[in-house]
Amino acid sequence: MVHGSEMARLRQRLPEGDDLQAAAERFRALGDPTRLKMLMALATTELCVCDLAALAGVTQTSASQHLKVLRAYDLVRFRKQGRMAVYSLREPSLLLTLAAIAPREVSPRARRSG
Repeated sequence: MVHGSEMARLRQRLPEGDDLQAAAERFRALGDPTRLKMLMALATTELCVCDLAALAGVTQTSASQHLKVLRAYDLVRFRKQGRMAVYSLREPSLLLTLAAIAPREVSPRARRSG
């Protein structure tokens, strides 16, 4: 038994087409363990590429490529600090997603400066 009026209201509230595709692609970016680990680290503090590479156990070149993907999906942002790029989460609401899927607690902490 389908509830017509309830289904019509629900359809109006749900995203469609391009919006669903964009959301799926953002989740796909979260599907890589290295990128996920980087995001979880960024949930606690700002970090430079060299620190993210060390935490993830990858080269700086590899870390940069992962960060490029995360930037493409607007999951992280960066700012220049001298010659160094310092990364942080773009949206604080991403913490809720990370906390929901993290094997350990992910919580915001005071942002490290410099």
